Amino acid sequence: MKLIRNPELKGILFILLIALVLGFLLTAMSGKLEQWGVPWFTGAKVVDKIVFVSDRSGTNEIYMMNLDGTDQRQLTKNARVLSAPAMSPSGNKIAFVGMCGSISQVMAVGVGGGTPYALTSSSGSKRRPGYSPDGKKLSYIETGRVYVAELNGGNPDPVLPTHQQMMSAMGDPMGRGSIPLYSTYAWGPDSESMAGVSSQDRLTDALIYLPKLEGEAQRLTPPGPVMQVTGFSWAAERPILAASLAIDKQAILIVFDPAEKQPRPILGLWLIRFGAPAISPDGSIVVVPVESSSKKQSLGLLKIDLQSRRWGMLVKGLFENPVFSPNGGTILAAQRDPKTDKRGIVTIDPASGEVTQLTREGDCFGAVFSPMSPK
Repeated sequence: MKLIRNPELKGILFILLIALVLGFLLTAMSGKLEQWGVPWFTGAKVVDKIVFVSDRSGTNEIYMMNLDGTDQRQLTKNARVLSAPAMSPSGNKIAFVGMCGSISQVMAVGVGGGTPYALTSSSGSKRRPGYSPDGKKLSYIETGRVYVAELNGGNPDPVLPTHQQMMSAMGDPMGRGSIPLYSTYAWGPDSESMAGVSSQDRLTDALIYLPKLEGEAQRLTPPGPVMQVTGFSWAAERPILAASLAIDKQAILIVFDPAEKQPRPILGLWLIRFGAPAISPDGSIVVVPVESSSKKQSLGLLKIDLQSRRWGMLVKGLFENPVFSPNGGTILAAQRDPKTDKRGIVTIDPASGEVTQLTREGDCFGAVFSPMSPK
């Protein structure tokens, strides 16, 4: 008791307490407490922002800006970003694939910027990090397998190929080479289902639907012809999937509703190639980049009304990876300059096709929306 009453010791303890509190607050603001398993402290959050990748500093880094393109800020330094960013549904952090030495890892950085930290540690090549729509799971591809993990990267579980597919292939001595490798995937809006694109022979793709992470997979595209799945996306508010297929010189757009069991073709065009489509949050409209399959010239962004099946060119130009805003009021995309071959981030009005350029420096791509404020 005499030691505690010592004024000098009291002063030291008080300073230590202040340092502890400040360290805790700074760690909480950075979002690292969430990484350490304390999810109540998720760090600073943002709404009404756009996150993208740019090489304007000399290396690919993560940037953030307002919806109108103002206040463009660099969030990472020397991260050597290898993927499009994924914004957490809570709006507090951004996941991406970056280089840790000579190995690619899934990294994360808070929305205030700073030093990214690794969420994975394995040596396999990583790609396409993402968050489940409910914000409770982290996902990514490593060496052709889709993993689902805790938000801090812990307890990764391979879900595609499914355990049943793996056991079947490994149980057949002649089938070891037929284990499908996944190139891309996307969460369904319920945070339980998933779709992915796999290939066994590296020539023909298969679009796979997984109703539950531990369930059995359903193949949505028929086996047989040489076919590529050139992109797909889910509607944010309804379980509707739109996918682009390339079969010889024909482009086909299909739509899948799990309640209907089988996908249905919506549009087929010859001598055309579809890029990755975007579907509006309510599942009523699809926009898809189109290019000539013979001359490899981009024609523009096609718009399809899924109710009436009416379609037409929304806007001409070289567009990549369109995505609808959470409220469906605008489309975000990268537009390529045919003279410089560099990309800039633009928004497109889904009704009029009016294009607004947001970035003008460097090669910019992989743009995604943060959560949006209620209107």
